[in-house]
Amino acid sequence: MRKSLVFLVCTGVGHVHRGYESFTEECFAALKNSTAFQLYLLKGGGPAAEQAIRVPCIQRGSIWTKKLARLWGTEAYFIEQFSFFLAMLPLLLWYQPKVIYYSDFKLGTWLWQLRRFLQFRSQLLFSNGAPNGPPFSRMDHVQQLLPYYYMAALKAGVSAAQMTVLPYGFNIPPLQNLTTHKIKYKAALHLPIEKKIILSVGAVNCYHKRMDYVVKEFAQLDTAQYHLVILGQIEAESPQVIQLAQQMLPENTYLIQQVSAPVVRDYLLAADYFVLASLQEGFGRVLIEALGAGLLPIVHQHVIMQEVLQNHGIYVDMEASGSLLKGIDTVNAMNPDPQVLWQYAYHQYDWAVLKPRYEQLIHSLIH
Repeated sequence: MRKSLVFLVCTGVGHVHRGYESFTEECFAALKNSTAFQLYLLKGGGPAAEQAIRVPCIQRGSIWTKKLARLWGTEAYFIEQFSFFLAMLPLLLWYQPKVIYYSDFKLGTWLWQLRRFLQFRSQLLFSNGAPNGPPFSRMDHVQQLLPYYYMAALKAGVSAAQMTVLPYGFNIPPLQNLTTHKIKYKAALHLPIEKKIILSVGAVNCYHKRMDYVVKEFAQLDTAQYHLVILGQIEAESPQVIQLAQQMLPENTYLIQQVSAPVVRDYLLAADYFVLASLQEGFGRVLIEALGAGLLPIVHQHVIMQEVLQNHGIYVDMEASGSLLKGIDTVNAMNPDPQVLWQYAYHQYDWAVLKPRYEQLIHSLIH
């Protein structure tokens, strides 16, 4: 008997490095051999492969896309989404998937409107990673990543039957003995072995990930003892962050760059401290990646961080001066066991644990 077809869709896969893309690629790898359904990945970049289809689109990072966005008075992201939507229509009509699983809200809205005219039967499953708030009137089912979002939607009148609480899944490799391996990771990455490495991972911007705040906080530390590493997507505000670091920090005391996802884990294993300065997150995938590398995250005192990390985080006021130093002192005083942090991350978030729940959610929407 032929298995039902499911489309897993993300326009940024192959050319953008965000949580959406990381989750989508890992989800595809975890579920592509499922016996419950046949999964196809539709992506906007990178090479095509078995069950992975590249959909041509006007990518948001292109200089021509940015020029079009200025000309039309819209966002480059909007242009990418709409061009992808148009290009995927033949695939939608040809394959007629039972479920379309997506994270990009704009794309889902257009699919909803299209379904009203073409009367195709695909169920729209929205992974609410931004997150977006209720009402959820233009999708069939919502994956809420945390109980907080689920309860907020219930209070706003959304039916419990329309939602499932299911966190992001992760690939969390076994943790080596960091006492003996951390020096090797530092050396391999050309980081100063004699210094403590402070790492922050996220888009290199000011408005959300607040990397300018990280730079200012690091400037209060003794740079003879500490070295700062900022990793993330280079975007419009990145030059502002880099210029600030050049002005405030001595040469050779920091590194700001964009690297691939596998390399991020090497930096996590080399780091001594992890800090995330954003005041709010939809989920914060990098928090689990930090735990999986044996690091106790220093984060803002916010309900989402607390739901994700529970007792495995250091909560400070990231709007106040001196919070990074306070967080580092707290980590030192606690002297956390990396294996305990790894075990929490694995048992709560690894794909080996969550895969059956993902299969059940998707299969429940197949009619």
